[in-house]
Amino acid sequence: MTKFLSPTSINTYLRCPRKYFLKYIKGLKEKPSIHLIRGKAVHDAIAKMHKSDNQEPKDFEGTKMNLLSLFNHSWIAQEEQIKALGLPEKGLNEYYHESTEMLLGWLKRNLPSLQNGKLRPQAEVKLYSHTHRVMGVIDAIHSGNGKVTLTDYKTGKIDILSQDIKVQMSIYALLYQENFGVLPDRIILDFLKFQQAKPFLVKNDFTQYAERICKKIHEKTSSMDEKDYPCKCRGWCAKDFQ
Repeated sequence: MTKFLSPTSINTYLRCPRKYFLKYIKGLKEKPSIHLIRGKAVHDAIAKMHKSDNQEPKDFEGTKMNLLSLFNHSWIAQEEQIKALGLPEKGLNEYYHESTEMLLGWLKRNLPSLQNGKLRPQAEVKLYSHTHRVMGVIDAIHSGNGKVTLTDYKTGKIDILSQDIKVQMSIYALLYQENFGVLPDRIILDFLKFQQAKPFLVKNDFTQYAERICKKIHEKTSSMDEKDYPCKCRGWCAKDFQ
């Protein structure tokens, strides 16, 4: 069976090879995290808004209620994982409220484009590169006026271009190029907590970097022997698993 890497698995290896081994080779299940739960609920809500077949231009209040309903549905669907966290109700409410604020900020910035009749993007597009054995899910692909923009929504507490994000951006550019024959024009990082969408022009060195990193990590992860995956996090990685 062909092994496909992803931006997440590559970044896991780069941060700590032992965590990569525990998760992707040994197959241990990670503990639930409020950040992952919140991220999934927020992403699900935006994706479903993009995919909705009956999304006629509405007023802000009507669209807001629809968006928050989608978020609430995804949040409730993860109720068992949320309970397993053992967080106090006040803390959970704060995460829930912060998440809805992210979504409302996103809606305020994007509702005008919907009302102006602009084409909705493709949402949650899964792409594969069989050449480099890597895959990824792009949150949104906007096409129009001969330009292509890939958008990735971030729910984290930082708004900097980290090494993890650089790896992700380069792989998305590679995946789009291999599947459609051209580079995307831009990649937008939408930092939802900060209400900032930062655009980056895509250059050829994006895909060149992605090719190098995919080759390197495939070589590094070809072994099934645990000793070939040294810990770089002083043992913290083991605490991430059940």
